[in-house]
Amino acid sequence: MVNQVFYILITRGFNPLRSPNSQHPTIPELCYSLDSMKPLKLTNKITRIFIFFVFFLGVSLTSCQTDNPNIVIETETIQPESTDLPYEEGNQESPTPTSDPNLPDLSGEIITIYMIGDTSEPFTSITESFRDGATDYVSFLNSNGGIFGANVELEFADTGGSQQGAITAYERFASEDNNIVLGIVYSGYGQDFAEQVNLDQIPILVLGIDPNIPEPDPESYIFRLTPSYPEQFAFFLDFVITHWGEIKPGGALDNIKVAYLSWENEYGLSALTDETRAYAESLGIEIVLEESFPMEARTSPTAAIFNAQTAGATIIYTNTHSFGPAGLLNDLNNLAINGFFIVGGNSWGLDAETFIYLANPNFADGFYAPSWYASWSDEENPSIQLAEEIFQANGRTEEEKNTGLLLGMGFLDLAVEAIEQTILEEGYENLTGKNIYNFLSQLSGYPVMSGLFPVDFTDGQRSPSKLQIRQVQGDPGNIITVEEFKPIPDLIIPE
Repeated sequence: MVNQVFYILITRGFNPLRSPNSQHPTIPELCYSLDSMKPLKLTNKITRIFIFFVFFLGVSLTSCQTDNPNIVIETETIQPESTDLPYEEGNQESPTPTSDPNLPDLSGEIITIYMIGDTSEPFTSITESFRDGATDYVSFLNSNGGIFGANVELEFADTGGSQQGAITAYERFASEDNNIVLGIVYSGYGQDFAEQVNLDQIPILVLGIDPNIPEPDPESYIFRLTPSYPEQFAFFLDFVITHWGEIKPGGALDNIKVAYLSWENEYGLSALTDETRAYAESLGIEIVLEESFPMEARTSPTAAIFNAQTAGATIIYTNTHSFGPAGLLNDLNNLAINGFFIVGGNSWGLDAETFIYLANPNFADGFYAPSWYASWSDEENPSIQLAEEIFQANGRTEEEKNTGLLLGMGFLDLAVEAIEQTILEEGYENLTGKNIYNFLSQLSGYPVMSGLFPVDFTDGQRSPSKLQIRQVQGDPGNIITVEEFKPIPDLIIPE
């Protein structure tokens, strides 16, 4: 028997990946590709299908026709490759049921996670890394008992980069069962689900580069796991004004002048809003230049850098990722003017893909970014130690060790926590989107993977409320915390 629940999973609790006090399924995430979905296996009690609307993956096996003859949704069920895991109980084809008589036994049950993702450029690499992190975590989890003995399958659906494709996939999955939980990761189409998911009672976990997710109300079924880009920019400005005396470039005056240099698309411009402009003004910070350029690797930001220098800027902030921050850092260093600026960007600027595009690894030295999660370089952090174990067990190469892979594991952990706890509190037969929503709405202080990032959705919160500032010191192998977690400032809404 297969009960279908569309949901984003993350694990914590009854398995070596999580604390022993948690055992419940959680929310689906929307990554961005469906091409390499593998059946995930979760242990112990549950036979449900969780829909993971991941706008981040891309591999397709089966074509599913929709009501619209012009839209074809590509789906694929991904079977995880067998891995030689460093556990005596590992490597089994099916999860081992729990021996604890007080826990449910879901042996023989199947939990299918559906993900909807966009693997079109320029987001392919990020989408695939989220997918790989999620599937690696599931493979590891299944090899160590799954969710109360239940086996989990992961199925992806590719939107083809189309808004209609995302909507069609959502409608198709939602119509297949009345117990559905979805996750949206890096979709760009979150606003299209905002009202409908409340009506359908489908919890949504939003993760990734999505400037379009509206600020949800306290009753919303949308749970955003990523701080918005305006919030990250404001937090960076708050850090700068607090520590200017310590970090300002040599010869810089006390008045702070910022150049916002970014891509000309919606994502690139999303951090610069009326609210962030007003917040900067309230801090006494002047935004002296707002300049954008095409989102193309061959586009040089040199002209924009010279314009920033002419405008008297001492700070450059960019809301880009991958070759975006790298292009700025390359040009600043090649022009030998990097010492005249503090350079910062959003959290994706610390991703390994940024560093791939650097002409010299040391060009990243000094780069600042807000962050809400631990880094691969935090080797003493229990979550990173676990991630490293999963990473090695799945035979990954060092080139694959990026932010997306890490967060893909983390969001899976959170989802499983919600699923397991819902089952323990409500019973497997009552594992519904509504009950998972109820659990998430009361979740406070949960440390994903025992320390990757904290989660608190109480009191109507639907997104992270705290950030930290991290900095590259020397080279990308040394990313340290220079300011511990603090509340995200309230943005001023101009009258």
